[in-house]
Amino acid sequence: MYQHPYVASQLAKQRQREILAQAEQHRRARQVLALAQASRRAGRAERRLRQAVRKAQQLRARLQQ
Repeated sequence: MYQHPYVASQLAKQRQREILAQAEQHRRARQVLALAQASRRAGRAERRLRQAVRKAQQLRARLQQ
């Protein structure tokens, strides 16, 4: 099927914009997932730190008794 070169170039440009928009959407989704994972990791580290401090305080209290 013949298309005028202008129409063909416009369709190609539109397709490229769609592909770039989809790539940007995927990039943002990956970024959100990475941020959520980092947040969970930080939360776990914080809980472990609090637990270690609590354990150290308990052990010091036992030594003082």
